[in-house]
Amino acid sequence: MEELLDYITLLENNFEIRVVILTGEGRAFSAGLDLKDSRVVIMRKVLEEFQRFKHLLAKDKTKRMIIGQKIMTDILIKLRKIPQPIIAAVKGAAHGAAFGLALASDIRIVGESAYFCNAFIKIGVSGADCGSSYWLPRLIGYSRAAEIIYTGKNVEAKEADRIGLVSKVVPDNKIIEESINIAKEMLNKSPMGIRFTKDALNMNVDAPSFESAIKLENRTQTVLMNTNDAMEGMFSFLEKRDPKYDKW
Repeated sequence: MEELLDYITLLENNFEIRVVILTGEGRAFSAGLDLKDSRVVIMRKVLEEFQRFKHLLAKDKTKRMIIGQKIMTDILIKLRKIPQPIIAAVKGAAHGAAFGLALASDIRIVGESAYFCNAFIKIGVSGADCGSSYWLPRLIGYSRAAEIIYTGKNVEAKEADRIGLVSKVVPDNKIIEESINIAKEMLNKSPMGIRFTKDALNMNVDAPSFESAIKLENRTQTVLMNTNDAMEGMFSFLEKRDPKYDKW
């Protein structure tokens, strides 16, 4: 998690990397926290063995959990702050915090084996974690989101597509290819235009009114219409050729 956070932080002021494809190595996007991990097992044994020191151990455990939770949620926040659009290419399991990573991405392309699970509710803690209570209702509506968050049910690829949670379902061996195709479409657009568009989408998800959203869009367009990219975009369209935008 620390390595991922460091990398995402570097992207914030990187003008060469314009789109990010986020995927998992192996047969899963990510199965989430490994409850069989030796560190988790050791902690459980320690708590069982030293009941008389439980109040002290619980305090230390809470400190560790606060640190771990902050690292994970800092990743999610920064995914929304960086200017590059994020394409999540998902196959296999996307459980727990990995579900949050997929939700915080801009576009989700999934393989036929993909399935999502808001797994937190199954291990005795809140189902509202890693952004699930924020993004799910906005993406698929309150009722469907509540069912997923309260039950921890598996949402398989076909259902995820049906309820609008993902953009497209493709064979597992095509998720990177399809993600790259979408990335290429973005790379054919003005770099500043894409950056300002992500800003507007992020701000207007929480816009207090339609009028405030329009005002932000108007200011964005006013700034961008005065750039070289705007002129290049118009002329390339009229001349029926690919645009040659400034790198920044």
